[in-house]
This record gives sequence, structure tokens and C-alpha cells, in this order.
Amino acid sequence: MAIDEEKHVHETAVNVVDAVADLSEDKREIYDVAATFLTDVAARPDAFELLAPWTEAEENAVKRKLDRIVMPLLFFSNLMSGTDKVLLGTAVTFGLRTDLHLVGQQYSWPYFAMIGFVFLQSYIFQKFPIGKTIAVNVVFYGVCTFAISGVKNFAALAACRFLLGVFEGAGHSATGLIIAMWWKKSEQPWRTAVMFSTLSSVVNGLLSYAMQFYNPGPISRWRLLFVIMGCWSVIVGTMDFFFLPADPTAAWWLTDRQKVIAIKRTAGNQTGILNHHVKWDQVKEGLLDEKTWLINVSLNIPNGGLIGFNSLIVQSLGYTVKEVTLLAIPTGVISWVSSLIFARLASKTRRPLLCVIASILICLAATVMLKVIPRSNKGGSLAGLFILYCYWAPYIIMGSSILYANVAGTTKKVAVFGISYWGYCVGNLVGPQTFISKEAPLYPSATMTMLIGYCLSILLVCLYGFSCWRSNKLKVKQQEEWEANHHEQDVAEEWKDLTDRQNPYFRYTW
Repeated sequence: MAIDEEKHVHETAVNVVDAVADLSEDKREIYDVAATFLTDVAARPDAFELLAPWTEAEENAVKRKLDRIVMPLLFFSNLMSGTDKVLLGTAVTFGLRTDLHLVGQQYSWPYFAMIGFVFLQSYIFQKFPIGKTIAVNVVFYGVCTFAISGVKNFAALAACRFLLGVFEGAGHSATGLIIAMWWKKSEQPWRTAVMFSTLSSVVNGLLSYAMQFYNPGPISRWRLLFVIMGCWSVIVGTMDFFFLPADPTAAWWLTDRQKVIAIKRTAGNQTGILNHHVKWDQVKEGLLDEKTWLINVSLNIPNGGLIGFNSLIVQSLGYTVKEVTLLAIPTGVISWVSSLIFARLASKTRRPLLCVIASILICLAATVMLKVIPRSNKGGSLAGLFILYCYWAPYIIMGSSILYANVAGTTKKVAVFGISYWGYCVGNLVGPQTFISKEAPLYPSATMTMLIGYCLSILLVCLYGFSCWRSNKLKVKQQEEWEANHHEQDVAEEWKDLTDRQNPYFRYTW
């Protein structure tokens, strides 16, 4: 190492130690886990080697590890949660509603538990190792899925669905916290789309099609579906427990040098890593921030209807049960591919909100197709329904990628991600109720609700963009005032647990 470079690394190490050496309880509340880790590293004899500037090859090696370990684990964890939602609609076509003597939409109410427990779950994620808590949740909603296979009536089904909602409701916030701590803002959109895949429809479709060849014996087809998926969820949760770390500093499959790179490469996000102290002032800020409420419910209303009732819509076109299960497969592929394409466009163009609006317009056009094309035109109706499944693209970019990039401060993230998930739950409660059985096969109430929801979404997205633009203008003044009172930036400034509003160097993505 050159003398000047070694001197710079030494000064950096000393400054980091000086900034956070007194790790009293007050200091621990100010700084996140990255500061604690870097302080320990800076005090080691090999600090020069560990803190030295890294090469592009070193950073790429770290990214490959993240993409090969963290991303697949979250992909399968979220896949299990999504599969349960579409699995229920298929189970209805296999006789669940008849066997349990259900009426109307009695089988579509897991979201009350999610609404009631999302903040408790988010609190647990902040206070305890997030990898272990995700693992426990995945295992337990696997157990609940397995339990559904044995229910005999609506009361038992409702109890299992309630518990399922308790454990499933944490996935959105947990994934958001992990994405924000592991990847740069520019890397987040595409990876968010990957991890929140809609391939649950593919898994469900293939598995359901296979069930057509099963000759029911001691267990009916719909019960066997829940047995298989319950066991698979338990396996995924077990993998999470051993391989998904609490944060980059706790990843046993990274070397100390790679941990330093994993932490410091995301410093430009200005969103921090993780702080285990709950800060009520950050909760208040999240509640009073208008951007929190502009991440809206309306995108989730058509989401809720389509996920739970796609099988019913397709079946109303005259297709057989076997054809319904096969036709569910393209919907997941279309949703996922559309989200990947628009996520990539958002990263390349650096205009994510324009990409959101473009994807919403596609969904709006598809809704118009469903409304005006007669159901006697099976091909046209099915085409409109398939195009409508591009709905996942605006949800991923707006409800996940932009949200994760634009919220800083661990407690504020927990609060805002939880509120966003409330919107998801409310939308999924409202959506299915618009598909009224007596209105089949046109479902005019559902299509009108979708039209209104998408138009409202475009308006709210525009308002969100204006709010970000205005806030960034104010940020320039905030930074100037801060620098006028501070001759140099604190070396550990990026590792303070500051919110996006408190941090003068933070800029909103829009």
C-alpha cells in the first residue's frame, strides 16, 4: 500500500473510532450497527488491510454472494406467501367451498390479521435478528398452510387463515429492510422485482394441473395441495434460519473484508443499515409525512381481486377446471416479466415515476378491454385479462422500490413500510368484494372499481413526484445551512440513524 494511501486509511480509521468510540447507550441510539462494526474493525491490527479502498472486482464478488444467497432466500420466502393466496382460489375449484359449506366470499379474509399484527411483527424485526425472525415466520405460515388441509368447517378455516395472516403479514416490511441495507439504490428496483415475484401462479398452476391426475383417495385434491405447500414452506424457513443473516456485519459467509465492503458500498444510499432502538420521533415523522400516504391503496384494489378470483373469472368464460389451472400459469409469468422490464427501465432512465405511470396506463387499457369486450369473445376477454396482469409492475416500482429508496431511519422505515402494507391489505380486502357472484361473467362493479383505482393512482403518483421534487429543492438549502455550521462532514455521518428529513445529504428518488 502506498504511504499516502496508508495514511488516509489510518486517518479514516482514527476518525471513525473517535466518532463512535464512546458506545454508550446514547451513542448506540444515534449510530447504527455499521458504526459499531467499523469501530471494532478500526481498532484491529489489520485495520489498514480491511479498510483500504476496494477494487471493482472485490465489490463484484460481494454482490455475487448477495445475489446468490440473500436474493434466492427472500425470493422463495415471498413465493411461499404468494402461493398461499392463489392456492386458495384453486382449492375452491377443487371443492373447498362445497366440502366446507362456504357461501359468498367467506374464504377470502386473511387480511384482518395482517392489519392487526403488521406493526408488532415489524417491531420484532427491528429488535431481534431479522434473518431468524423471517425464518420463524416462514416456518409457522408453512405449519398453518399444512393445518388448512385438515379443517372441517368455516370456523376452523377462519382460524387457520387468521394465524396465516399473522405470520405472512411481516414479509413486505422485512424484505424492505433487507433490500435497503444490502443493495445500492440503483441496484434495488430490479432485485425488488425478482424477490417479489408472482411466480406463485406458475407454481400453483403446475401443481394444480398435476392434481388433475391424482385419483382422490383418503385425502381430497384441495387438501393435498395445502399439505405439499405447507411442507415446502417449512423447508424454506429452515434454510432462512441458517443462511439469512441479521445484517451485513453478521453474515458468516462473508469475510471481514467483504463485510466492510458490503457496508461501505451502500453509504451513498443515506438510509443506514439497522438500529435496534425504537425512536418514537421517527414514528411521528412517518405518520406526518405526506409521502407516506401517497404510497397508495388504489393500486392494491385490482391486485386483491385478481389474485384471489382469477380462477373464477377464467372459469366464467366457459373453460374447464383443468384449463383454468393451466391458464393461471401465464398470469404469473406476465406479472413478473412486466415488473422486471419496468424495473430495469426505471433504473436505466432514472425516471421511476414515469415508468410507473406508463405501466398503469397499460393496466388501464386492459381494464377498458375487459369492460367493453363481450364474454362471448373468449379470446379477446382472455387477452384483456392477461394484459391486466401487468398490474404488478407499478406496484413493485412504486410500492417497493421507490418506497425503499426514499425512507431513512430504521424506526421510520418500520413505520412507513407497515403503513404501506396496511394499504396492501385494505386493497386486498376491498378488491375481492367487487367481484360479486351474481354479476358474473361481466363483473361490472369490479371493472369500474379498477378503472377508478387506476385513474386515482396516476393522480397520486404525480402528487408524489411533486412532493419529492419540492423536498429535494428544500434539501439543497438544508445542506447549505448545515455545512455553514459544520466546517467538515463527520466521517461517521452516514452511519447515524437519521431519517430522510433529518439528513441534509439525503435526496429523494422520483
